[in-house]
Amino acid sequence: MKRLAVWFLLIFCISGSFAKENTTLLVRCDDIGMCHAVNVAAQELAETGIPLNYSIMFVCPWYQEAVDMLKDHDNVCFGIHLAVNSEWENYRWGPCAVNTAVSSLTDEDGYFYPRMDMAYAADPSLEEMEAELRAQIERALRSGLEVRYCDTHMSTLDARDDIHRVVTRLAEEYGLIFSEFVSDRRMTGMYSQDPPEKRGALFRQLENIDADVVNLLVCHLGKTGPEMDALIDMNPSGPEHMSLHRETELKVLSSQGFREKIAEENIKLSTYGIEYENKQRKGE
Repeated sequence: MKRLAVWFLLIFCISGSFAKENTTLLVRCDDIGMCHAVNVAAQELAETGIPLNYSIMFVCPWYQEAVDMLKDHDNVCFGIHLAVNSEWENYRWGPCAVNTAVSSLTDEDGYFYPRMDMAYAADPSLEEMEAELRAQIERALRSGLEVRYCDTHMSTLDARDDIHRVVTRLAEEYGLIFSEFVSDRRMTGMYSQDPPEKRGALFRQLENIDADVVNLLVCHLGKTGPEMDALIDMNPSGPEHMSLHRETELKVLSSQGFREKIAEENIKLSTYGIEYENKQRKGE
């Protein structure tokens, strides 16, 4: 009886290992180009050589530095983090388009609104929304990076169907992969976890990751220091001490332990470009 139980356990372990052989994980880091501290963190993680997806905020003033720092990293798939919100107290940005042409998207000082409810309360024009998103996409395409995909910052571009349709239509028009059409499941990730809990929370998710699908892990990078320590999120959902949160996520992702956990769980790290091509071959 004991020998039979051992055989069942062995078969279970082997079948579990096989079940995860086709498990794919996209590690996507948002807000690249937001500020210098984020760019430094992005470069540090890229230098580990693991496959990554970097969503760059081309609407932000530090995007040019991000392009220069990251353009030679072949392990990174680059995307556009489309944004019509500017959520940091004392650090705001406005549109790429001529400000007066998209005034329904901005406050009286010409900045994007910090929250979705404020943006919607201003009754944004769909035509102006499209003009601004076009301006962001075209700036990205002029940047010199090979931009493969696009996604969205916060919820303003997702929560209303009419606005969301503008996003997906523009992605198709410009030949960009829209992130939602590639990943099958978005993981909980580390965003809401306190810094000491982030590593354990992520590793538990990796142990229970969905097999045979494309999983998405969205992360936020940064480095503590005077620049990022001064940033305060004007959204009530934003955690305090954001710089510590972001630096902790960087440390988890760049650690040897993360790479060992990925190998232990038979998870394949990938990119939007690779997985989109795989789905095209399968006719999905």
